[in-house]
Amino acid sequence: MGVAPRPVETPTHVAMVATAASTCQPKAGVMSNIWRNFIQSLCLPVCQLCGADALSADICAGCFRDLPRPGRVCGQCAAELPRGATCGGCQRRPPGWDSVLAPFRYAFPVDRLVQRLKYDGRLEHGRLLGLLLGRAARARPRPDRILPVPLHADRWRERGFNQATELARPVARTLGVKMEERLLCRSRPTPPLWRLGPRDRRRLLGGAFEARGDLAGARVAVVDDVLTSGATADAIAGTLRLAGAVRIEIWAVARASQPRAGAQAPANT
Repeated sequence: MGVAPRPVETPTHVAMVATAASTCQPKAGVMSNIWRNFIQSLCLPVCQLCGADALSADICAGCFRDLPRPGRVCGQCAAELPRGATCGGCQRRPPGWDSVLAPFRYAFPVDRLVQRLKYDGRLEHGRLLGLLLGRAARARPRPDRILPVPLHADRWRERGFNQATELARPVARTLGVKMEERLLCRSRPTPPLWRLGPRDRRRLLGGAFEARGDLAGARVAVVDDVLTSGATADAIAGTLRLAGAVRIEIWAVARASQPRAGAQAPANT
């Protein structure tokens, strides 16, 4: 799912959340992050945003209260709305999924946490964001399976991890639902989508995913970092429907506004 351009920074928490790096982190850096995470697991939790004593989810009460949350949203795609229950886009072209959970807006500091997870290999941010997403999902009916949005093998080898898996793992633990990492795969690579409009994204993503297993009668939740245009989610939903899934929910940490075709990418893509 695409990542929207960065918002203008505000002074809040800037000292504790640095701008994401401009390139993917080497695997040696990822290993050092894993070691750091192990050491941190032996200590008392500290807020990842301000460094104060934290709650069990690695965030203090003040920073949790200040996280950017949406107001009125579309009941189908979670896009923010001034009024009404369903946005015009969903009325014109209903998506292939049944509902969306996106507890935060893609704004500071959530955007920085996502970027540092994805491009700097800061896996501890995946733990924090996944726990917050899992807690937001507690009020919903439990799915049968949780599926992270897959990376193509080439991208996985380049990055060394799948950020959606790092998010889905704590979600699954929080809810007591099995995570299926290999049931959904990306069968072919796709070019970066951030320059493209929704129609071109859908065209490029057609046939890019494959379900490797029987999902007859299953209720599934697909986990990713950010929902932007919904093209990736729609392609995955179509694949899961063909495999027999009867209910498909998209669970993303944050909802971003739809970028213009040809808009500038984040500096770290």
